[in-house]
Amino acid sequence: MKIVFEDTDLEELITTGRNSKYKKATRNENPAPFMAVHPGMMIKPELEERGISQKDFAKMVGIQASHLSEVLNGKRALTTDLAVKIESAIGLPAKVLLTAQTQYELESANPASDNKEKETITITIPVSDRSLLRELVRRFGWVGVF
Repeated sequence: MKIVFEDTDLEELITTGRNSKYKKATRNENPAPFMAVHPGMMIKPELEERGISQKDFAKMVGIQASHLSEVLNGKRALTTDLAVKIESAIGLPAKVLLTAQTQYELESANPASDNKEKETITITIPVSDRSLLRELVRRFGWVGVF
């Protein structure tokens, strides 16, 4: 996939990480603590936006609808095999989904970490193009709420 940028300043920021017009990252004045989310919370809205029912999607990826429902509702862990099938079906990167699963499991396993102060960094990107956001995730491993 090749992204064609209409804004050369933005292209420079994405490819080199530097540009005077855009800040790569800014500190949020009202930071909220980072909380790991189950990857099902990333997949479910994507299916809704595309108008794909859970039952149809379960058929697409070759699993039982009840199994998919448990994954989407955070009651069952996302496996590597299912993450790869989801990437093939709708293009959500398996690496991002599996990273989210790992972070969720680590946070769930260590409740003492909830008491530690966490830092939030807000990144502002003046483009609403989904392909650009997917490219950012691919290149930098960013996980964002769309």
